Amino acid sequence: MSKSLAFTGMSLNRASTLRKSPRWLNERLAAENSIFIPIYQGKYLVLQQNVIQLTRSFDLLDELLALAEQPIFLGLDESSQITAHFVIDLSFLPEKEYFAFFQGLLNQGQNKQRNEIVENELVLADFRTVLPSISSVQAATLSYAKSLSYWHQTHQFCGCCGNKTELLEAGHMRQCINEQCNKQNFPRTDPVVIMLIEYQPEHGPAVCLLANHVNSPDNLVSTLAGFVDPGESLEEAVKREVYEEAGISVENIDTVDYIASQPWPFPCSLMVGFFVKATSSEISIDKQELSTANWYSAEQVRCLNDWGDKAAGIQIPRQESIARFLIDTWLEQQA
Repeated sequence: MSKSLAFTGMSLNRASTLRKSPRWLNERLAAENSIFIPIYQGKYLVLQQNVIQLTRSFDLLDELLALAEQPIFLGLDESSQITAHFVIDLSFLPEKEYFAFFQGLLNQGQNKQRNEIVENELVLADFRTVLPSISSVQAATLSYAKSLSYWHQTHQFCGCCGNKTELLEAGHMRQCINEQCNKQNFPRTDPVVIMLIEYQPEHGPAVCLLANHVNSPDNLVSTLAGFVDPGESLEEAVKREVYEEAGISVENIDTVDYIASQPWPFPCSLMVGFFVKATSSEISIDKQELSTANWYSAEQVRCLNDWGDKAAGIQIPRQESIARFLIDTWLEQQA
């Protein structure tokens, strides 16, 4: 399938060696062409459907930087290897205070970049709502920033001794400030398997399993998914989740086929997609996980609407999700 997955195709060089140099980092922070992206609890400041990105031409940038623990370095433009991208995280502020502070900065003094923002409506928007209006390259960068800032929010204290941690290596490591501990922590990604199950009856076309999850809207159906347990391979996780949630046995792991993976910044997972072939159409759902689960033919799936459409009826996940990628890939195979 030629379509690429949302949040993939990262265009930044993460410069993992360079970012460890304080001198190099300070040079990038002071550079006129560096880009700074404000973020607040996973939300971005949006102006006319464009996510706000600041440069040194914004004359109050230093005041904004002073409030953050430290800008988190994302990477360098692959094309130039010069322009650095940072995220400024002020998630610790109350929302009204954050928005009022930023609006207050904009209303001070004279500055072209600031005036352009002031003259239009500034919105603090959930990341999902801006996806339709941004490029795939920008989506990958903002996804990366969102996951990294979330990790910092949830690792302010050491898990070993309980003392505060400090941000190091341009935001790619936190270390306990207790000299007797000095535990180092690095950003983590939670692996999740997500799978589309196919059953081929003796007569008629193949069908796929779509389920309504207990925490989803009643009219939304999707593929099955679950976190990988410690000491478990991806294929073993697929086999376990399929049986636990739908009562379908996967007797042979060789029938589990890897399709694609996707970083998923809600909040910081890696979705690993598979196709699974079922040997039986019998379904026995875990009612703590699923409300319903049914087999659908390709013809039936093609009649379902996208999640969020105003049209009534059963809906499937939107285009940015790997669940939809798996469904669309399966549909192409049934053509």
